[in-house]
Amino acid sequence: MTNWKAYGKTLVKTLLGLLLVLYVFKSKMVDFTSLKQLLYDPTHLIVAFLFLSFSALCCSFRWFLIVRIQKLSQSFPSILSLTMIGNFFNTFMPGSVGGDLIKAWYIAGREPEKRTRAVFSVLIDRVLGLTVIVCYSAVTLLFFTQWLQGNHQLKLTALVVWLFSGTAFVLTLLFFWAPLWEMAFIQKTLNFLHKNKRLGEITRSFMNFQSHPSTVLICIGLSALSVLGSILFHIYLGRLLNIQLSYAHYFFIIPLALTVSAVPLLPGGIGTGQVAFFTLFKWLNVSEPELGGTLCTCMQIYTILFNCLGAVFYLKAKRHVSSSAVKNTLNNLGSPTPCL
Repeated sequence: MTNWKAYGKTLVKTLLGLLLVLYVFKSKMVDFTSLKQLLYDPTHLIVAFLFLSFSALCCSFRWFLIVRIQKLSQSFPSILSLTMIGNFFNTFMPGSVGGDLIKAWYIAGREPEKRTRAVFSVLIDRVLGLTVIVCYSAVTLLFFTQWLQGNHQLKLTALVVWLFSGTAFVLTLLFFWAPLWEMAFIQKTLNFLHKNKRLGEITRSFMNFQSHPSTVLICIGLSALSVLGSILFHIYLGRLLNIQLSYAHYFFIIPLALTVSAVPLLPGGIGTGQVAFFTLFKWLNVSEPELGGTLCTCMQIYTILFNCLGAVFYLKAKRHVSSSAVKNTLNNLGSPTPCL
């Protein structure tokens, strides 16, 4: 019965995604003439692979540091391999988080004695990365509040990203504030959680970060660098498409659009990304909002081509535990999902 429910959810998501793609085509959200001219130049592919390689290295090193905090035995080459495998499956699985399930599957298999910590490292890595993405838009809007005047959609968007980013900032400060954890209520809660083996292991994994504030700060910096690389590449493509946007606009649009692309409908955020870019371009009164969908499509094509390199790592990878054991771990923890 559970399998049928899972198949049903996948079918519904796929149908919604296809309807969204149909809507993108009918609404003419993509200028295919400009897209074709851009893609025919191999120089842009080389530039794309350089930017995407930089992002993959930043994300891999971030995850590697998280893995070290959790005292797992994976080397950086191993983490880089799993990152590329995850990217490869992002090309074929719904949304931009499908590859996280594969990464969790592999690293749990390679850490049979610490499966909970292994899977938890993937979840924290995703949460940290996507939180930094949202914060980019939040900080940008703080400096350009004039965009919000007379624009109800942007005002609501600003409220959401500010609320989320502010909450994340406060929770982070509280997490590293030692006196909080000495309170009787907090101690009782932790003791209660530790009575359950699974919850206790998750709690201990989470609390491991308290003793590594500098490493967490480095992880945040790596996330910021990765997002910066993506924004700069979008600016590069935007200039080629003659999109009339300021740098500040890119720092607001790109993080939000990437966030929306994580909605698990079709692989790689296809459909959702085009709608997000087109809509944000319209909200900012860009004269040709269809160039937003064009920019998104171009980026998705380059990303898919780069992610296909993960097939090389996938073919070389070896699993060290049975699939049923790892499946039980994932079922107990729940699937890694983004926080936005």
